[in-house]
Amino acid sequence: MVRLAFRPRLGLTIIALAGLGLTVSACLWQYGRGQEKDRIAARMASDAASARFELGAQPVDEATVRFRRVSARGEFLADALVLLDNQVRGTAPGYVVFMPLRIAGTSMHVLVKRGWLAAPQARTLEPAVRTPAGEIAVEGLALPPNSKFLELSADTHAGRVWQNVTLERVAAATRLEFQPLILEQSSSLDDGLERAWPKPASGSAKHYGYAFQWGAMAVLIVIFYVVLHVRAKPETPPTA
Repeated sequence: MVRLAFRPRLGLTIIALAGLGLTVSACLWQYGRGQEKDRIAARMASDAASARFELGAQPVDEATVRFRRVSARGEFLADALVLLDNQVRGTAPGYVVFMPLRIAGTSMHVLVKRGWLAAPQARTLEPAVRTPAGEIAVEGLALPPNSKFLELSADTHAGRVWQNVTLERVAAATRLEFQPLILEQSSSLDDGLERAWPKPASGSAKHYGYAFQWGAMAVLIVIFYVVLHVRAKPETPPTA
């Protein structure tokens, strides 16, 4: 009968542990992202039948309105326009237009993600953004105010064109008081902007698929580690 012995080697053990740490962490992160998107989808489905939340002078609790339908009435501040750069629709480069809305009768503002606009052929030119004058009503989805992103350069904006947009940066640039959210506009306006936004809760199946792949890689690392370190144990010759 063949006896097996497990003889681990230090170098391969370190490599296997590092690989397991990476794959297990990635698996758990992707699984968590999938669960988060499922929670968002469930919340949006339950809020679909509820009334819109009207924004006013009092700051709201961002966590309670996140991904809910909200509305505000006021006037756009065209001078505080911000253009999010490198936004492609199909094959057309363009910008996403952000603009503060001063809520009627208050000194409070809400940052509105108004829509997408194609870039001029000459990238050195700034596109013309049509902005309705006077008091209007805007409806849409309440988004988190400050997204996480990686920046490879300290030059994050040039004039109105920014590489990344957060409420914190807009508030610092304009010195205005804002509601702690970004209103992603879905209501129509005669402004020539496109508002076909992706749903924030879409794509949970993709994350679960990635989690499965990373989990499978972790299992393979364990299997190969065991196979590489298990050897047949030499039989001891019988003594006379």
